[in-house]
Amino acid sequence: MVKIGIILFIFMVQCYGQIDDEFESYLQELSSNFAIEQIDTDSLTNQTVILLDTREREEFDVSRIKSAIWIGYNDFDLSRLDSIDRNKEIVVYCSVGYRSSKIGLLLKNNGFGNVKNLYGGIFKWANEGHPLYNDTTQTRQIHAYDEHWGHFVQNPTLIKID
Repeated sequence: MVKIGIILFIFMVQCYGQIDDEFESYLQELSSNFAIEQIDTDSLTNQTVILLDTREREEFDVSRIKSAIWIGYNDFDLSRLDSIDRNKEIVVYCSVGYRSSKIGLLLKNNGFGNVKNLYGGIFKWANEGHPLYNDTTQTRQIHAYDEHWGHFVQNPTLIKID
């Protein structure tokens, strides 16, 4: 698992140039990653694990992991988390893990004690066949952010790009 994360990081650096020092330091905390296998319906229903979706609103509206709370990325506002217990286990996610890791670090720096990043993000979640939801029901679509990132989704019938 760690090797895949490092390979993904190298890929992102090659595609997008230097990634800032803050993200590099967060990547060194690989123990902060949360494996998809650790999420079960009971933990989501009982809110023992709080899932925070750090993607853009358009992505969240297409599909999300059940019980996830949207907090955004480009327009992230810490006040959206005022009602969340800072001591609960919080798992942040995005498409593949880059945006969520940055928000996760921000949360840690603002007093949230138990923040983890969902390893592989919602794309890995969907690739493994886990359910996706929208506002009303279960869905078989996922917002791929853009065509470039869409190639991480193994089943192209899932992809929706605005």
